[in-house]
Amino acid sequence: MWFWVVVCVVGLSSAAQALDRKRLNDATPVNEVEMSALLERALARRAGVTKLRVDGGDVVFLAGSQEMRMGITPLTRQMNDLSGAKQRQAAFDKLLARVDETVAGKHKAKADAEQERFRKALLPVLKNKAYIAEIKARCRRQCGQSAQLLYIPLAGDIIVAAALDLPKITRFVTVGEGGPYGMSDEDIFRTAFANLNRRVGKLQLHDFGPVRALAFENDYNASLLLAPKAWESIPNLPRNLAIAVPARDIVAFADADDPQALEALRGVAKMPDKGFPVSRQLYLMNERGRFEVMP
Repeated sequence: MWFWVVVCVVGLSSAAQALDRKRLNDATPVNEVEMSALLERALARRAGVTKLRVDGGDVVFLAGSQEMRMGITPLTRQMNDLSGAKQRQAAFDKLLARVDETVAGKHKAKADAEQERFRKALLPVLKNKAYIAEIKARCRRQCGQSAQLLYIPLAGDIIVAAALDLPKITRFVTVGEGGPYGMSDEDIFRTAFANLNRRVGKLQLHDFGPVRALAFENDYNASLLLAPKAWESIPNLPRNLAIAVPARDIVAFADADDPQALEALRGVAKMPDKGFPVSRQLYLMNERGRFEVMP
């Protein structure tokens, strides 16, 4: 079920084009050039696959009448996460089986109204990277199969997962789930970030001496890290900004050049996570909005 994934530009070499899937039996990690070549070679031989090409880091093709996009970067990462040759070969088989099913018309596009509901419900959610293994294990227990959480790394031990904010629950999105809704995984994240930025309205700014905290919706407070609109609205924002996000409902910040403020912020990072941990580390946000772990 590895489809429509976040992408980066990937080049091909003539040597890589000669690869076949026996490469997956090798314990050496697959690189992105090899992954692209493996996909192209396998897909070129599938019945019903036409207009096969590489476009902006995606392997793109028609499966019957439906366009499909496979992102090289996450597919490579996910393949290398698997522990053995048998698992990698099985995952590759599942991917090709999904293509065959789409060719056969078993996976049809959702109606316009369903697509719109899906798009409007998307939000980015900050999680600790341990959640990747947790959701795989949970799905194996409940569904009897593995699931690939759709996520991108942020910094340190924080990942950004795509989620659907539904009336009664928040449900996380899996890799390729956006396909029937006309969305690549890259589209899902782009839409989720835009939805969050639009949703940030009445922010609450709490002052705790050298430390301040932001809030707007408890379940998604930590996601404010990803909302430029939120940070642009804060008065007297330090040039060097230190941030703590121990749990989903806490995002606190202070002047990274103030030792007293940093000490207080480290205390915030140790606060109870109430079962929804993000990170115990402190992070520095630079002027371009990028994050890095503070020592």
